Amino acid sequence: MENILDDEFVIQMDDSPPFSWIRQTPNRFMSCNVGNKIGTIQVNAEGNALIFAAMARDRIGDGVFKIGNSFSLSGEGTNCIITYSGQLKKALIAMETSENKGIVISSGGVIKNLARSKGWDYIPLPKGYPSRFLFPEVFGCLLSLSGMRIDASSLENFIDSISPSEITSYNEAKGLAALLADKQFTVIYDENSIGLAMRFQRIFNQNAGVTVEVREVSQLKYEGSDINENSAVLFLTPSDLSIKSISVGNFPYDSTTTAGYLKNALIGEFSSLYLGLLRSKEIELLDIGIE
Repeated sequence: MENILDDEFVIQMDDSPPFSWIRQTPNRFMSCNVGNKIGTIQVNAEGNALIFAAMARDRIGDGVFKIGNSFSLSGEGTNCIITYSGQLKKALIAMETSENKGIVISSGGVIKNLARSKGWDYIPLPKGYPSRFLFPEVFGCLLSLSGMRIDASSLENFIDSISPSEITSYNEAKGLAALLADKQFTVIYDENSIGLAMRFQRIFNQNAGVTVEVREVSQLKYEGSDINENSAVLFLTPSDLSIKSISVGNFPYDSTTTAGYLKNALIGEFSSLYLGLLRSKEIELLDIGIE
């Protein structure tokens, strides 16, 4: 085979972590419920969890969904703390010193017992995944807390089309990785795709060792004159700027729809792994810093 991404050893990764974890995405979106009615949500998190919260905000809107990493618990709305390890020191301090109540999302740890002793709602995350691959659980949970549901029925066939066993000529995620093999990478976002841009930036760095520049579309100089000429540019938002941008098949999809948003996110996850293979980077199955 001419392309390393179509070699047999890559095709066989279809059933191997982390590819197998991503393939299970349609069945992994969590639906979370708590006893109290929720209006405005204030999410405090760090690292991957903060990015997942930013992605949820992309879909929900910042009018009723706030995010931050200060762990300053407000008396307005519902406080929500996310820490995968359950050991994040400033999250524990914030809970111990706060008279407010809210929601804790974690895989256990000290914060689990603290939440129960303080009368907070506790939502468990599954163990066994590195935190950077918990997007379906955290994203689905936060959307459901805000009254939104994800119809993932159409994603299974789509995931098949970008999985390792699908050859490059038909695979949008492999095609994106091939385009980025010898280029820098710039992602352009707007207010509806900032979390998605952050996800591309972090996942490509973690899985492929690539530094991704993210830019807000309204802050670009005239016709993108300040973008490096060797940079492949991905627009996650419509734009009338005459800048040559990445396009592979139907990618990028319309990020203003939940279906298009999820497809872009899934291509980012798969493509970052494919690019890591092209760059001979060992796939890490452990967390790089646990939040």
